[in-house]
Amino acid sequence: MASYDQTDDRQSGVSLFGSKGGSSSRPALEWAQGDDGYLLRIFGDWQVRHVRGIAKEIKKLKCGTPGTGPKGLTVDMAGLSGLDTAGAMLILDMNELLKSKGFIPEIVNAREADQILFELISRHPRERGDTEVKSSMVLDLVRDLGETVLSIGRDIIEITAMIGQVTLSLLGLIIRPWRLRFTSLVHHMEHAGLKAVSIISLICFLIGAVIMQQSVEQLRAYSAEYFSIDMLGILALREVGVLLTSIMIAGRSGAAFTAEIGSMKMREEVDAMRALGIDPVETLIVPRVLALVIALPLLTFIGNIMCLAGGAFIAYQVMNIDLQSFVERLNDGVDIRHFYVGLIKTPFVALIIGIVGTLEGMRVQGSAESLGTHVRASVVKSIFLVIILDAAFAMALTAMGI
Repeated sequence: MASYDQTDDRQSGVSLFGSKGGSSSRPALEWAQGDDGYLLRIFGDWQVRHVRGIAKEIKKLKCGTPGTGPKGLTVDMAGLSGLDTAGAMLILDMNELLKSKGFIPEIVNAREADQILFELISRHPRERGDTEVKSSMVLDLVRDLGETVLSIGRDIIEITAMIGQVTLSLLGLIIRPWRLRFTSLVHHMEHAGLKAVSIISLICFLIGAVIMQQSVEQLRAYSAEYFSIDMLGILALREVGVLLTSIMIAGRSGAAFTAEIGSMKMREEVDAMRALGIDPVETLIVPRVLALVIALPLLTFIGNIMCLAGGAFIAYQVMNIDLQSFVERLNDGVDIRHFYVGLIKTPFVALIIGIVGTLEGMRVQGSAESLGTHVRASVVKSIFLVIILDAAFAMALTAMGI
């Protein structure tokens, strides 16, 4: 590519790129310099299908200074065979580049239609993709905060709408119970409930053992080791059992719901169901949500028992307290209301996990990347909402003296 360098010798017919002697449809420029000044001839078809390659060349164009002062430059468009918006924008960008180097370009021999197009583009400022936007940490923080707030608002609206749809479907099933897909319900209860017993039992047993061990170590300085049993019982029944179970179910079953429905969305099976007159909410979402609402209280009960079992194991190992003495102390120090407080949260938590998991599945588009994104979003949002809901229940019930 030739550059616009000022020399003492007269130049004529220097091709910058393209060639007027080549294909008539190929855009080309020709630079000439004579006694009367500078001349830039434009040839070919400057339309979007031809100018994509030249756009990069225009940006890379190296222009020298025309001399000690501004110099006139005639842009001759007599050889132009075609022009559209993309080509006109490119020619105007080239003129701006020449102006920045000290030239004063003047377009001549342009058709009336081309002149009108140049005027229309000049009236409307354009956003240039190559403009560097200065950013700062504060602006980035404000932008991210705004996007997060908008995303939370959209999620609240869509979750509320999905709860409404599920509620209407459940009311319809009460009126017409034969429409309930019992086989699907039992299937999801098995996968979300029965097959999760082992992992939930192990996790709750270990956490119960850790809580008991740490409680004993901290209370030993005050000779109050026996109160660690009371602490374990209250924590396990009110908070730890339901939280651990819910988080495990959110990561296990909630993600599975998103992946299953998302895969169906990718294969357009959900659209096919709608075309056949089958309600996806009643068919896909309601059985999964009902399965969690039924299974999660049972899993929470098992988790509570395993937490206490882990504490009993440590009590025997560290404090030499046998199982009978542990149960008697637990019965004396922990009221049954703590068990009910933990258990009453489970249907609401199950509803949140089921709604978020299925909703994210329905949001999946036709790509594997979209599926992965929504599976991740399902797990994060479910766990976040579970913790928020548990905290709200805990503060409200404690304020009421329960």
